[in-house]
Amino acid sequence: MKNRNWKLEIGIRKFSHCSLFIVSLLIASCVPAAPAGPIIVTATPRATLALSEAEGPTPLIEVVDQSQYFATATPYPTTDFQGNAAQATNTLNAPPTLAVTVPPLPTDPIRFNFGTYTPAPTLSWRPPPLPVPMSIRPEDHFWFARPIASNAVNWPHPLYRYGSTYFGNMNAHTGVDLDSPTGTPVLAAASGVVVWTGYGLFGVKPIEDDPYGLAVAIKHNFGYNNEPIYTIYAHMSAINVWPDQPLKMGEQIGEVGSTGFSTGPHLHFEVRIGENKFRRTYNPELWLAPPTGWGVLAGRVLDANGRYISELPIEVIDISRRHYQIVSYANTGVTNADPIFKENFVISDLPAGTYTYTMFINGEEYTGAAEVMAGQTTFVIVQENVLDIARTALPAATDGRAPTFTPTPKPTRTPTLKP
Repeated sequence: MKNRNWKLEIGIRKFSHCSLFIVSLLIASCVPAAPAGPIIVTATPRATLALSEAEGPTPLIEVVDQSQYFATATPYPTTDFQGNAAQATNTLNAPPTLAVTVPPLPTDPIRFNFGTYTPAPTLSWRPPPLPVPMSIRPEDHFWFARPIASNAVNWPHPLYRYGSTYFGNMNAHTGVDLDSPTGTPVLAAASGVVVWTGYGLFGVKPIEDDPYGLAVAIKHNFGYNNEPIYTIYAHMSAINVWPDQPLKMGEQIGEVGSTGFSTGPHLHFEVRIGENKFRRTYNPELWLAPPTGWGVLAGRVLDANGRYISELPIEVIDISRRHYQIVSYANTGVTNADPIFKENFVISDLPAGTYTYTMFINGEEYTGAAEVMAGQTTFVIVQENVLDIARTALPAATDGRAPTFTPTPKPTRTPTLKP
């Protein structure tokens, strides 16, 4: 029984295979025959197809030319270059273009003249000032200490020195400005007695409109050539003294401010000789003791007839190429030359060394050299048509001839004990 079932299963399988073969023949006989010729396969290769040698050879793919399907498409415009590029024409009908004429660039571009740059001297450290009074040369009179301590700005503003009009924008300056901030202590430059405090030093009314603002005047207990000496401290924000109060050098008398005619906080400092009046001022830079190892340069600038030249720019240059721009005194009648130096320009706080100075008188350049000595005033004279300029001159040389050299300095002069 078992063998009979196995034979029956084999028979059924054979019959199934035969039936499938017969059905396949019948279906094939109903389909029309394909035309003779090769079978064409169209394939689009990938744009990023990149086969390495490890991947095998590149497959052979026959690509059908399909340009016949795009015969009516508009091609991209192409440029037909005939001649040079500037004469190139478009083969298609391009839209009209606007012709723009570009002017040629100038062969010599426009130049701007900003003048000569003369940076203000910037010295990050200053030695302590010399003790006062001191006079190494007979002409010197460094009898006043700085009215501002060395921990703040206690040197004159370089653009508004004594006798300057600040390029014609201000009245002639009768003192020097020390640009310390508001509240900086103001100190007595030497011993003496207070003779003025408050508003009204200049004498205008109402006194609140006085250009000096809050001011203090001190009459010192020594004089010069048997005349009294006064010092003025102006534009203060506070005053700590009262009239007739005796003072010693270095005592605080007030604080820096910006009262009166002032554009910002600073101390205006003056030296007056003979009388406590506006027109009796002298250059404080010849009276304030310089820092240790530093000195002062002063001189006269004269025309061919020996007259002072007013407001003449002068450039002083040290060996480190630092530039110091100064201007000779304005001729306004409110400033005075020193009784001995008879100068019309001064620049203080110069480290000892060699300096050159340059100025132009009626278009002609005058250049000289000077040796600034520590604790002293170096004096020079420059006169039109006199080209022989000595490195150091005697202050007594006033006739415009070639100045003589300074003798060996020695301490000879001291303040008079009685005014």
